[in-house]
Amino acid sequence: MRHAMLALVLAAVFGAATPAHAQEVQDTRLRGSFVPTRAPEGDARPASGEVRALVEADGDVRVDLVVSGLSERATSATLHTGDAGENGEQVARMDVAADGAEARVIGATMRLSPLVAGQVRAGQAYVVLRTSEHPDGILRAQLSPQARSLEAVAGDE
Repeated sequence: MRHAMLALVLAAVFGAATPAHAQEVQDTRLRGSFVPTRAPEGDARPASGEVRALVEADGDVRVDLVVSGLSERATSATLHTGDAGENGEQVARMDVAADGAEARVIGATMRLSPLVAGQVRAGQAYVVLRTSEHPDGILRAQLSPQARSLEAVAGDE
């Protein structure tokens, strides 16, 4: 009888508490602007661009990016974990459509582990654009979570 009562009390106490890791995960929108990591010699104006990402509740991430003003052919873009100013682990690679001085990725989708998805959601991730002459990367965009998007506001109507 005591064991049954203890079991009921424990079930009531622990069943009512929601562990922090069991909280519902929301879709997270992120954004970043590319900055040069290495400027090609003789370039008066470095290339520039933007990256947007959406980490869905299930851990899938969708990435769109555009860059213009390149003096080298873009070859790929890579997603890394890491805070601003530090280098981290590469977690995904994306093919880039390159057209002269421009490069873009539209709708690249990758499945991330729960740990990596959490790091990306927290803004502990960045994208590197790689070129034929700079295979380690020429541009970097740190991803920052966005509190609210215009798309979400329009969808609320």
